[in-house]
Amino acid sequence: MSPPLDPGEVEALFDAAIAESPGRRRAFLEDRCAGRPALFREVWSLLQCDSAQPDGFLEGTAVALPAPGEALSPGAHVGRFTVLARAGQGGMGVVYAAYDPELDRRVALKLIAPGGVDAEGRARLVREAQVMARLSHPNVVPIYEIGEHGRGVFVAMEFVDGRTLRDLRREQPRAWEAALAAGIQAGRGLAAAHHEGLVHRDVKPDNILIGKDGRARIADFGIARLRREEDRPPSAEAPAAAPAPAAASPGAAALHAPLTAAGAFLGTPAYMAPELAERRPATAKSDQWSFCATLHEALYGELPFEGEDLPARLARARRDLLRQPPPGSKVPAPVRAALARGLRARPEERWPSVDDLLNALADELARRSDIDIAVSRRERIRFGLALGAVAVSMAVVGLGRLVPVARPAHLLGMTCVTAVAALSLLRVFRRPLSKNAVNRRIGHVIKVLFGATLLHRTLAVVTDEPIERALATDLLLFAAVHAAAAPGLPRASWLSAALCAVCAVAAAVFPEHAAAIYAAGVLGSLTNAIVAWHLD
Repeated sequence: MSPPLDPGEVEALFDAAIAESPGRRRAFLEDRCAGRPALFREVWSLLQCDSAQPDGFLEGTAVALPAPGEALSPGAHVGRFTVLARAGQGGMGVVYAAYDPELDRRVALKLIAPGGVDAEGRARLVREAQVMARLSHPNVVPIYEIGEHGRGVFVAMEFVDGRTLRDLRREQPRAWEAALAAGIQAGRGLAAAHHEGLVHRDVKPDNILIGKDGRARIADFGIARLRREEDRPPSAEAPAAAPAPAAASPGAAALHAPLTAAGAFLGTPAYMAPELAERRPATAKSDQWSFCATLHEALYGELPFEGEDLPARLARARRDLLRQPPPGSKVPAPVRAALARGLRARPEERWPSVDDLLNALADELARRSDIDIAVSRRERIRFGLALGAVAVSMAVVGLGRLVPVARPAHLLGMTCVTAVAALSLLRVFRRPLSKNAVNRRIGHVIKVLFGATLLHRTLAVVTDEPIERALATDLLLFAAVHAAAAPGLPRASWLSAALCAVCAVAAAVFPEHAAAIYAAGVLGSLTNAIVAWHLD
């Protein structure tokens, strides 16, 4: 069985062939694909599909690009930016690495046709800038500036120093968890676009960028468009009527305006939902299909539907004939099932939203792996406040301020109440605590902490241990638990362990102040853990 074709190679060869005159394309392909019949059939089928459309099904993404001799040299100036090197070429133009002297940072410059650009290409680039400028999300490549250079247009955006999701797949060995974690992060950016009413329309591995910081971003919203109102999810807050087009600003008009002939395809064929091949409008559900196809290739190394060419794959996609996973694949069955639902031919049978898909994938990843998935700041704050409330309860019990604690049995009873509250807290926040290894270790530390405390205080009841000594011993137990957790949570645990140990010694030396010292040790150690968790 021949290895699967690289969609990036197919796309590059298609771009090269489409630049040839129609009469020379077949000979050009036969020469470039010598000894590779599968590659020839794939590109030739794309060319035949393209020529069968009135405007060419990829015509919507084609804009005038600089000729090889017109490439900018290092040191050239584009606006205030200084070109450093050519970084690549995307569907919207040539990308350069450049330097911004005013803000002292490296940027990516996307340059459209220095030799001239038509009105449609200019409008599309302006729209890309507007679309991306609307999105402020850590998993979306931010745009800094748009301007003109000669007779062309440029967009300055964040320079992501790293690799694409396709590159990640090529690195060997790579665990499936790494590709899925990166895909989930980029999916959060895609979901943010959908919440803004935007459809990306060209989700593929090359448009998912992974920086050296490990954060994945989704890029290239150049063919994005606003969803029509009938494609939006129902909302009680939706306005009764959309504003009249005449009231829109020129910038908004460019964002809403269709930029291709009616029914023309946009995007990359290998990752295009079946309904788009039937000239139906792009929606968030078609983005979801493209995203699942992208993740399928990243996880399994092959596209989700078999076929010698594009029409054959589309035929299988319309019948939901998902290919079997390759032998030896370690990707869990629930992950495959989640992707299979997102790849259903009928949009209404897919996930209600990308968020629902991502939650299912993140839950499965958390159960199977120690790969970290980012937890939202709101979730961290809510859990931190709740954990702080439990810590205050423990300290109050130790002090005996609200409920008199004169005997070990009183201490045990109040500890049981506090433990129930803590376990309920873990249950309520099980989703954020399951999203990565650090969070799960925090949950384990809390469970062990209360388990050890309950065991010790039960023994204190049996032996009738004095309250002061019981509190000092509790602090020693806390120090031991924090120290045991240190290999997994080094930033928090060593300091917390040291603080509890110091307080335990102080409580033993000054038994008359044992309650206050206990409270200081509990609150101090858990405050340190909470702060470190927020910073991790």
